Amino acid sequence: MPRIVKEEDYAARQKEILAVARQLVYTKGYDQMSIQDILDVLKISKGAFYHYFDSKQALLDGLVEQILEESDEILRPIVESTELSALEKMQRYLDTTARWKVSQKNFMLNLMRVWRMDSNALMRQKQENAAIKHIAPMLAKIVHQGVAEGVFTTRYPDQFSAMLLGLSRGFEETIAEVLLSEIPPPDSLGRLEGALNAYSDSLERVLGAPTGSLPLGNMELIKEWLEEPVGEGNP
Repeated sequence: MPRIVKEEDYAARQKEILAVARQLVYTKGYDQMSIQDILDVLKISKGAFYHYFDSKQALLDGLVEQILEESDEILRPIVESTELSALEKMQRYLDTTARWKVSQKNFMLNLMRVWRMDSNALMRQKQENAAIKHIAPMLAKIVHQGVAEGVFTTRYPDQFSAMLLGLSRGFEETIAEVLLSEIPPPDSLGRLEGALNAYSDSLERVLGAPTGSLPLGNMELIKEWLEEPVGEGNP
Protein backbone atom coordinates (compact mmCIF):
# COMPACT_ATOMS: atom_id res chain seq x y z
CA MET A 1 0.00 0.00 0.00
CA PRO A 2 2.71 2.62 0.83
CA ARG A 3 4.30 1.99 -2.58
CA ILE A 4 1.00 2.75 -4.34
CA VAL A 5 0.60 5.99 -2.42
CA LYS A 6 4.15 6.99 -3.29
CA GLU A 7 3.53 6.34 -6.99
CA GLU A 8 0.34 8.38 -6.83
CA ASP A 9 2.18 11.23 -5.11
CA TYR A 10 4.89 11.13 -7.78
CA ALA A 11 2.31 11.27 -10.59
CA ALA A 12 0.45 14.11 -8.87
CA ARG A 13 3.62 16.17 -8.42
CA GLN A 14 4.68 15.56 -12.00
CA LYS A 15 1.26 16.69 -13.20
CA GLU A 16 1.55 19.81 -11.04
CA ILE A 17 4.88 20.71 -12.65
CA LEU A 18 3.38 20.21 -16.11
CA ALA A 19 0.42 22.43 -15.23
CA VAL A 20 2.72 25.26 -14.17
CA ALA A 21 4.93 24.80 -17.23
CA ARG A 22 1.91 24.87 -19.50
CA GLN A 23 0.68 28.08 -17.94
CA LEU A 24 4.12 29.65 -18.38
CA VAL A 25 4.19 28.59 -22.02
CA TYR A 26 0.85 30.36 -22.44
CA THR A 27 2.00 33.56 -20.77
CA LYS A 28 5.74 33.76 -21.55
CA GLY A 29 6.38 31.37 -24.42
CA TYR A 30 8.53 28.23 -24.34
CA ASP A 31 11.78 29.98 -25.28
CA GLN A 32 11.36 32.60 -22.56
CA MET A 33 10.26 30.15 -19.91
CA SER A 34 13.06 28.87 -17.69
CA ILE A 35 13.22 26.02 -15.23
CA GLN A 36 13.83 28.67 -12.57
CA ASP A 37 10.42 30.17 -13.40
CA ILE A 38 8.82 26.85 -12.52
CA LEU A 39 10.85 26.53 -9.33
CA ASP A 40 9.76 30.02 -8.26
CA VAL A 41 6.07 29.27 -8.77
CA LEU A 42 6.14 25.90 -7.02
CA LYS A 43 8.69 26.87 -4.37
CA ILE A 44 10.76 23.76 -5.00
CA SER A 45 14.48 23.16 -5.44
CA LYS A 46 16.22 22.44 -8.72
CA GLY A 47 17.03 18.96 -7.43
CA ALA A 48 13.36 18.31 -6.79
CA PHE A 49 12.51 19.37 -10.33
CA TYR A 50 15.14 17.08 -11.86
CA HIS A 51 13.63 14.19 -9.93
CA TYR A 52 10.67 14.42 -12.32
CA PHE A 53 12.22 15.85 -15.50
CA ASP A 54 15.91 15.67 -16.34
CA SER A 55 15.87 18.67 -18.71
CA LYS A 56 13.72 21.39 -20.21
CA GLN A 57 13.48 19.23 -23.31
CA ALA A 58 12.11 16.35 -21.24
CA LEU A 59 9.56 18.78 -19.82
CA LEU A 60 8.43 19.65 -23.33
CA ASP A 61 8.16 15.95 -24.10
CA GLY A 62 5.91 15.64 -21.07
CA LEU A 63 3.73 18.53 -22.22
CA VAL A 64 3.31 17.04 -25.68
CA GLU A 65 2.55 13.63 -24.17
CA GLN A 66 -0.12 15.33 -22.10
CA ILE A 67 -1.64 16.84 -25.25
CA LEU A 68 -1.67 13.42 -26.91
CA GLU A 69 -3.47 11.95 -23.93
CA GLU A 70 -6.04 14.74 -24.06
CA SER A 71 -6.61 14.16 -27.78
CA ASP A 72 -6.96 10.47 -26.98
CA GLU A 73 -9.73 11.33 -24.52
CA ILE A 74 -11.47 13.37 -27.21
CA LEU A 75 -11.35 10.60 -29.80
CA ARG A 76 -12.19 7.55 -27.71
CA PRO A 77 -15.85 8.38 -26.86
CA ILE A 78 -16.48 9.14 -30.53
CA VAL A 79 -14.92 5.89 -31.73
CA GLU A 80 -16.74 3.77 -29.17
CA SER A 81 -20.16 5.27 -29.88
CA THR A 82 -22.68 2.68 -31.05
CA GLU A 83 -25.08 5.32 -32.37
CA LEU A 84 -22.91 7.19 -34.87
CA SER A 85 -22.12 6.16 -38.43
CA ALA A 86 -18.48 6.15 -39.55
CA LEU A 87 -18.96 9.38 -41.49
CA GLU A 88 -20.54 11.05 -38.45
CA LYS A 89 -17.66 9.84 -36.28
CA MET A 90 -15.03 11.23 -38.65
CA GLN A 91 -16.92 14.53 -38.96
CA ARG A 92 -17.24 14.83 -35.20
CA TYR A 93 -13.59 13.95 -34.64
CA LEU A 94 -12.40 16.59 -37.10
CA ASP A 95 -14.72 19.26 -35.70
CA THR A 96 -14.01 18.47 -32.05
CA THR A 97 -10.25 18.39 -32.64
CA ALA A 98 -10.31 21.69 -34.52
CA ARG A 99 -12.29 23.39 -31.75
CA TRP A 100 -10.05 21.94 -29.05
CA LYS A 101 -6.92 23.26 -30.78
CA VAL A 102 -8.44 26.74 -31.03
CA SER A 103 -9.29 26.62 -27.33
CA GLN A 104 -5.60 25.88 -26.67
CA LYS A 105 -4.46 28.52 -29.17
CA ASN A 106 -1.80 30.21 -27.04
CA PHE A 107 -0.09 26.93 -26.23
CA MET A 108 -0.45 25.62 -29.78
CA LEU A 109 1.15 28.75 -31.25
CA ASN A 110 4.11 28.44 -28.89
CA LEU A 111 4.37 24.76 -29.70
CA MET A 112 4.41 25.53 -33.44
CA ARG A 113 7.21 28.01 -32.86
CA VAL A 114 9.29 25.48 -30.91
CA TRP A 115 8.60 22.69 -33.38
CA ARG A 116 9.91 24.70 -36.31
CA MET A 117 13.37 25.06 -34.76
CA ASP A 118 16.04 22.95 -36.48
CA SER A 119 17.35 21.84 -33.10
CA ASN A 120 14.03 20.12 -32.45
CA ALA A 121 13.92 18.07 -35.66
CA LEU A 122 14.68 14.74 -33.98
CA MET A 123 12.26 15.35 -31.14
CA ARG A 124 9.59 16.47 -33.62
CA GLN A 125 9.93 13.16 -35.45
CA LYS A 126 9.66 11.23 -32.19
CA GLN A 127 6.52 13.10 -31.23
CA GLU A 128 4.94 12.55 -34.63
CA ASN A 129 5.59 8.83 -34.26
CA ALA A 130 4.05 8.93 -30.79
CA ALA A 131 1.00 10.72 -32.18
CA ILE A 132 0.49 7.98 -34.75
CA LYS A 133 0.64 5.31 -32.04
CA HIS A 134 -1.94 7.19 -29.97
CA ILE A 135 -4.55 7.74 -32.64
CA ALA A 136 -3.87 5.07 -35.28
CA PRO A 137 -5.82 2.17 -33.72
CA MET A 138 -8.90 4.30 -33.04
CA LEU A 139 -8.95 6.02 -36.42
CA ALA A 140 -8.52 2.63 -38.08
CA LYS A 141 -11.70 1.45 -36.35
CA ILE A 142 -13.64 4.36 -37.81
CA VAL A 143 -12.27 3.70 -41.29
CA HIS A 144 -13.00 -0.03 -41.10
CA GLN A 145 -16.55 0.82 -40.04
CA GLY A 146 -16.85 3.24 -42.96
CA VAL A 147 -15.65 0.63 -45.43
CA ALA A 148 -18.19 -1.85 -44.04
CA GLU A 149 -20.93 0.77 -44.36
CA GLY A 150 -19.87 1.53 -47.93
CA VAL A 151 -19.14 5.22 -47.28
CA PHE A 152 -15.32 4.89 -47.49
CA THR A 153 -13.64 3.04 -50.33
CA THR A 154 -9.98 3.05 -49.25
CA ARG A 155 -8.23 -0.31 -49.32
CA TYR A 156 -5.78 0.75 -46.61
CA PRO A 157 -7.71 1.62 -43.44
CA ASP A 158 -4.87 0.58 -41.14
CA GLN A 159 -2.43 2.93 -42.89
CA PHE A 160 -4.82 5.88 -42.76
CA SER A 161 -3.37 7.51 -39.63
CA ALA A 162 0.08 7.84 -41.18
CA MET A 163 -1.49 9.36 -44.29
CA LEU A 164 -3.51 11.76 -42.15
CA LEU A 165 -0.38 12.88 -40.33
CA GLY A 166 1.36 13.53 -43.64
CA LEU A 167 -1.54 15.67 -44.82
CA SER A 168 -1.65 17.45 -41.47
CA ARG A 169 2.02 18.44 -41.72
CA GLY A 170 1.45 20.45 -44.86
CA PHE A 171 -1.71 22.05 -43.49
CA GLU A 172 -0.11 22.97 -40.17
CA GLU A 173 2.96 24.36 -41.93
CA THR A 174 0.72 26.78 -43.81
CA ILE A 175 -0.98 27.77 -40.56
CA ALA A 176 2.40 28.30 -38.87
CA GLU A 177 3.75 30.45 -41.72
CA VAL A 178 0.72 32.74 -41.49
CA LEU A 179 0.30 32.90 -37.72
CA LEU A 180 3.96 33.12 -36.74
CA SER A 181 5.04 35.71 -39.29
CA GLU A 182 6.11 39.04 -37.79
CA ILE A 183 3.96 40.84 -40.32
CA PRO A 184 0.83 38.80 -41.16
CA PRO A 185 0.29 38.62 -44.93
CA PRO A 186 -2.65 40.70 -46.18
CA ASP A 187 -4.35 37.60 -47.54
CA SER A 188 -4.03 35.59 -44.28
CA LEU A 189 -7.70 34.63 -44.14
CA GLY A 190 -7.76 33.54 -47.77
CA ARG A 191 -4.58 31.48 -47.40
CA LEU A 192 -5.91 29.69 -44.34
CA GLU A 193 -9.24 29.02 -46.01
CA GLY A 194 -7.51 27.66 -49.10
CA ALA A 195 -5.29 25.38 -47.01
CA LEU A 196 -8.34 24.19 -45.08
CA ASN A 197 -10.28 23.34 -48.24
CA ALA A 198 -7.30 21.60 -49.83
CA TYR A 199 -6.76 19.50 -46.70
CA SER A 200 -10.44 18.51 -46.55
CA ASP A 201 -10.44 17.59 -50.24
CA SER A 202 -7.27 15.49 -49.86
CA LEU A 203 -8.69 13.75 -46.81
CA GLU A 204 -11.85 12.80 -48.70
CA ARG A 205 -9.80 11.46 -51.60
CA VAL A 206 -7.58 9.35 -49.35
CA LEU A 207 -10.63 7.82 -47.68
CA GLY A 208 -12.72 7.62 -50.82
CA ALA A 209 -15.42 9.59 -49.00
CA PRO A 210 -18.20 11.59 -50.71
CA THR A 211 -17.11 15.02 -51.92
CA GLY A 212 -17.82 17.71 -49.35
CA SER A 213 -18.57 15.19 -46.59
CA LEU A 214 -15.57 16.00 -44.40
CA PRO A 215 -15.25 19.77 -43.99
CA LEU A 216 -12.39 20.62 -41.63
CA GLY A 217 -13.83 23.37 -39.47
CA ASN A 218 -15.43 26.60 -40.66
CA MET A 219 -14.66 30.26 -41.28
CA GLU A 220 -15.46 31.26 -37.70
CA LEU A 221 -12.77 28.91 -36.40
CA ILE A 222 -10.29 30.22 -38.95
CA LYS A 223 -10.98 33.80 -37.84
CA GLU A 224 -10.37 32.79 -34.22
CA TRP A 225 -6.84 31.70 -35.15
CA LEU A 226 -6.19 35.19 -36.50
CA GLU A 227 -7.36 36.96 -33.37
CA GLU A 228 -4.73 38.27 -30.95
CA PRO A 229 -3.74 35.61 -28.35
CA VAL A 230 -4.80 36.44 -24.82
CA GLY A 231 -2.42 36.18 -21.87
CA GLU A 232 -4.41 33.51 -20.12
CA GLY A 233 -4.22 29.75 -19.85
CA ASN A 234 -7.17 27.52 -20.52
CA PRO A 235 -10.26 29.42 -21.70
